[in-house]
Amino acid sequence: SWYTASLDGENLSLCDRKLSTYINALVKAGFAIEELVEESDRELIQKDGSNFARKAEMLPVTFVIKAKKILF
Repeated sequence: SWYTASLDGENLSLCDRKLSTYINALVKAGFAIEELVEESDRELIQKDGSNFARKAEMLPVTFVIKAKKILF
């Protein structure tokens, strides 16, 4: 489900989904995962004392998946 979080006076629309949801969707669509990068902005997290920032300390805020379509 989608929810809204406030960060630096801006509203973010977020959705709680597991990383496996994205990876499994790519695999089922015929992609091979080549690389996964997870990242959080530590400086921004440390400045903000909100619930969102505390959650971001435990979980990566962003991720990038490098995948290649498998051709048969």
